[in-house]
Amino acid sequence: MKFLVADDHELIREGLRAQLQALHPDAAVEEASTMDEVLAAVEGEGVVDLLLLDLGMPGGDGMSVLAQLCNRYPDMPIAVVSASEDRTTIEKAIDYGAAGYIPKSMAMNVMVNAIRLILSGGVYLPVSLLRGSHDDPQPGTTSSMERDDRPAPEPLTQRQVDVLCLMCEGMANKEIARQLGISPHTVKIHVAAILKALHVDNRTQATRLADKYNLCERKVTIQRSLK
Repeated sequence: MKFLVADDHELIREGLRAQLQALHPDAAVEEASTMDEVLAAVEGEGVVDLLLLDLGMPGGDGMSVLAQLCNRYPDMPIAVVSASEDRTTIEKAIDYGAAGYIPKSMAMNVMVNAIRLILSGGVYLPVSLLRGSHDDPQPGTTSSMERDDRPAPEPLTQRQVDVLCLMCEGMANKEIARQLGISPHTVKIHVAAILKALHVDNRTQATRLADKYNLCERKVTIQRSLK
């Protein structure tokens, strides 16, 4: 396997390199400390199995570089590793196509598990984003949910609600992507996060749960109230 660790702090690069080599001893781990070096490494060495990208490196706007890489290399998983835990930043990174968002404040063993999940094809989001907070309610959620044999659904972000509502209309990922102006890869990431937050295994179960808890109906009500 081949990894690219992009961060302008040498200690963080060394820590991530050590963890990646512990996961895959035979893996090749390249490093970059600027946005220009990231672009040059991917263009010169080819697509890697995982890019760990710090959005705050010098040499360019991190979000713009992320969007550029996701558009140019849609099959290359990119995990943002950032000191920022701002919800808007996290949602934007996922919208642009990041396969995960790993805050630098998390414990190393949790970070390793997040990397392992992304390498297996999953999506990693901070628990705080999936669960929301009592003083920051997210659209598309309800305060009282009747429980069945599974845990109550976790709150969804507004973009996840958008994707879920289009899923309920029977749209495939490509159709959802066109409707929302995002890539099919990004839709796939959102769908995976939705299934995880709703504690279901497939799209059919997700749409049934959305109907049960009126998730999309609440979204329409909220939108109308803003007009």
